[in-house]
Amino acid sequence: MTTPNVTSFSSIAFGRSVREFIGRRDVQLVPIMLVIAIVSAIASPDFLSSRVISSIFITAMVTTFVALGQTVVMLTKGIDLSVAPILGLAAVIVGFQAQDHGMPLWLGLLVGAGVGAVLGAGNAVLVSLLGLPPIIATLGTFSVYGGLQFIITGGSQVNQVPAEYTNLGVATNTIIPGVPMLLVVGVFATVCVGLLLRYTVYGRNVYATGDDFEAAFRAGIPTRRVIFIAYVLCGLLSGIAGVVYLARTGSADALTGTQTNENLNAIAAALIGGAALTGGRGNAAGALLGSIFLALTVSAMGIAAHIPDEWQPAGIGVLILLAVIADPRARQGGTLKGLFTGRRRRRR
Repeated sequence: MTTPNVTSFSSIAFGRSVREFIGRRDVQLVPIMLVIAIVSAIASPDFLSSRVISSIFITAMVTTFVALGQTVVMLTKGIDLSVAPILGLAAVIVGFQAQDHGMPLWLGLLVGAGVGAVLGAGNAVLVSLLGLPPIIATLGTFSVYGGLQFIITGGSQVNQVPAEYTNLGVATNTIIPGVPMLLVVGVFATVCVGLLLRYTVYGRNVYATGDDFEAAFRAGIPTRRVIFIAYVLCGLLSGIAGVVYLARTGSADALTGTQTNENLNAIAAALIGGAALTGGRGNAAGALLGSIFLALTVSAMGIAAHIPDEWQPAGIGVLILLAVIADPRARQGGTLKGLFTGRRRRRR
């Protein structure tokens, strides 16, 4: 009788772990981004300047906050199409208060998060409690929240916010050259969401609910509550993104969020970072890296390839299609039915 070789088992386990790590979508993005940056720098040497790099990171941070929330919702096999007007509403509400009454930044972040959470709860009621299909429910609230944004602005525009806001969003506000303060804020938010998903009971329930809703329900997981909280979190993070947008641009109006295609950007970043429309897969780091990849690609299209701005949404659409095609489960139409048919209402 031979004794098992412990070293051999350890080597096999280590090799499997390495292959799984390398196979992660978010890990694969890093070398791809390096290639894009190098090729773009060859085409346009100014591309790797600290000014351009800081601008890419700052642009990505608005998308990062929305993509973090979208990732949590997608993990439950849902989707939120109303994140753009939620971002816009938070931006105009906080913007008018900051412009007219000098609301400080810390309070603006709290108000933005509160506005987003309330609007996210509206989506949560429709999807979790009433059992409406996520696409239908959030498409409806997209119009409702967008209409509220027009009503609140009343034709006016936020264009003079305190310097405390704009100082956070300028490319020159860096820790070291090329690393803006706003990037640190985005990384901190990513770490918080990552810890929530990886090390808490709620996070494990999110993955279980998205992977197999019926099995999770039968196992005693409060699936309705899990989905409810996911949409509230998505709204909260989108509201914070509105304040980040305000800090980056110093302005907000009736079209903020929708005009810049934040719905499309957030979905693209989440999918590129490894989230799946089929639920149960994805992580916070992927949302961050997907957002940076998106900002990097769009900047490369404009600066290095000289592609007109009007073609950039088409490029983002192609990236979404490629991300879905790369997911074999998403190519099976039946796995997406939860997005369109909703789920049966449950007591838990």
